[in-house]
Amino acid sequence: MRKPKVVILTTNYGNGHLQVARALEECFLHKNQANVVVRDIYQETNPRLHEWTKKLYLKSYTKSGRQLYRLFYYSSQEITKSRPLKIFSYGYSQLMRIIQQEQPDIIINTFPSIAVQHFLMKANSAVRTYNVVTDYCLHHSWIHPSIDKYYVATQELKSHLIANNIKQNQIVVTGIPVQAQFYQSFCRQTLEHKYQLKPNCKTILIVAGAYGVTKEIKYICDDLKKDKTLQILIVCGKNNQLYEEMQLKFKHETRVRVFGYINQLAELFELADCVMTKPGGIILSEAVVKNVPIILTGATPGQESENAEFFQSKRAAILYEKWDLLVEQIYKLLYSETTLSEMKKALTKLHVPNAADTIVNDVLKTYYWQGSQNSMVKG
Repeated sequence: MRKPKVVILTTNYGNGHLQVARALEECFLHKNQANVVVRDIYQETNPRLHEWTKKLYLKSYTKSGRQLYRLFYYSSQEITKSRPLKIFSYGYSQLMRIIQQEQPDIIINTFPSIAVQHFLMKANSAVRTYNVVTDYCLHHSWIHPSIDKYYVATQELKSHLIANNIKQNQIVVTGIPVQAQFYQSFCRQTLEHKYQLKPNCKTILIVAGAYGVTKEIKYICDDLKKDKTLQILIVCGKNNQLYEEMQLKFKHETRVRVFGYINQLAELFELADCVMTKPGGIILSEAVVKNVPIILTGATPGQESENAEFFQSKRAAILYEKWDLLVEQIYKLLYSETTLSEMKKALTKLHVPNAADTIVNDVLKTYYWQGSQNSMVKG
């Protein structure tokens, strides 16, 4: 039987959806049982409009933009519940071009694309379609009766889908896919030498990323570096302005390491006693896989706030918005072995191993099983 063609549809709002797509692509390529391509449907539909909407998304990280994003997130939640999705067909024409170009047997969504749902409503298509939910909460735009299967992070999300009339056998609790590097084993001594860190010192990883952890990150680091036994790793991602500012500010600090975009983030997780970050679905999943206690800040209304609430409810993270209280809690966490141990146990309970592998195996198994059934019918 020929290899299936798999199209993974994504977009780069917040980068998490794209990271999940790349983790799945990586797994497909490793297995070499499918031809796979990743396409950003909204970037391809209208690059200028896409960049404009990305800027609007960035506004959600400002004080004035938070309430606007809250309004958008929860109003769109209600709209997708109550109105036919055919009126929201943005991206449909480009999707049709992608389907004509790629001739996929399988479509995997790592972003709730309304264009795909519109396509499924209009076309009597044999293309099997899967949704990989990329948060620990569920926006209703993920839900559509024509989706063949859903892959979700938790039993709670499975129950939510069942309550919305999705059949139990259409839902698999897999966790959220992360790159294979997060499952690698590392020699801590080698990494300490590589990053010029002192052994036996507490280490905090701050993942700011393209959108920043918080505007007060400089003050937080100033306060943290007063502790002479603490090492700080700051990842600025593609936020070049933040990277340059932090490099200049801490260029003479031997206990502070500043990084831009880094390909081997798993190595820094290996060194960290805790991680401070925003509650995006992917960074939370990476912390779960590496079993690193989490301190959350700067949660925007919507999926980030709901992610944070879920992790807090499971005692797997702590959330503080005020930076002075945040620093106090960081110290309490880092220097309490009991609290660190309890949080690690909570993270272990949330861990569903090898999400990407489970999803890819399930997708391929279904494809080849259907192919064999069709061959039997024809024979």
